[in-house]
Amino acid sequence: MTAGNVVSIFGLNKSFGARQVLFDLSLHIGQGEMVALIGSSGSGKSTLLRHLAGLTHGDAGARHGGMSRVDVLGNAIQCDGRLNRRIRRHRARIGYIFQQFNLVGRMSVIGNVLLGSLGRIPRWRGVCGLFSEAERRQALGALERVGMAEYADRRASTLSGGQQQRVAIARTLAQRAEIILADEPVASLDPASARKVMDLLLDINAQDGATVLVTLHQVEYARRYCPRTVALKQGRIHYNGPTSILSERHLAEIYGAATEDAGIRPGEASPPANMRVPRAASR
Repeated sequence: MTAGNVVSIFGLNKSFGARQVLFDLSLHIGQGEMVALIGSSGSGKSTLLRHLAGLTHGDAGARHGGMSRVDVLGNAIQCDGRLNRRIRRHRARIGYIFQQFNLVGRMSVIGNVLLGSLGRIPRWRGVCGLFSEAERRQALGALERVGMAEYADRRASTLSGGQQQRVAIARTLAQRAEIILADEPVASLDPASARKVMDLLLDINAQDGATVLVTLHQVEYARRYCPRTVALKQGRIHYNGPTSILSERHLAEIYGAATEDAGIRPGEASPPANMRVPRAASR
């Protein structure tokens, strides 16, 4: 891992059959950054995130010679199209937030949050659902932080979408994730719920120092919450830099005629004055 970087991608390609969706992609993300990943549908955003979490693997070999590689938190998640044999251990440090929450509906809210502890406890305890009092206190503390402690004993399926997404965030807190990969976490939410979720991610980034990479459909959220933006277009990086200088011309090139669908509002190019801007990473 390059000094200061928690994500390093080199020469990543991904194909589904004859269709290639990522092209020789290289990217570095620094410790403590909060980065938006934007692009139109089908640009490769979710596919890229799944590679970082070790949920899928890329094609073997880089297009211009050498081996492709994905490193996260100093560990090789995959190399030359093969996942690390210790991927389960490495995933314990990576929080993943899904668009559709990925909660166990029949399980209680606190039970779902406790699942975040599975990567740190013996597998037999996890299979049997045996969690210590300290782990339960930590799970309840995570729920308190996201404003969901009063729902701890409720079935997850009874919650609204915004509430379920806050429980999913609490699960990453219980996991003690050092990097959070959030895949369209607000796409299914109403504006008020979306702001609560983004506020929580910003708080975790600012207070805990966790690195956050969030894919977003609406550019206005990238402008408000993320000092840096990476934009994909047809599987290639089209923009990589400060969100504050992401211009309307850039957005027109990225989205084309779909700019209105991306929630683009002229004149919102700068983040709030009180936003914490993490130290710039080497790129």
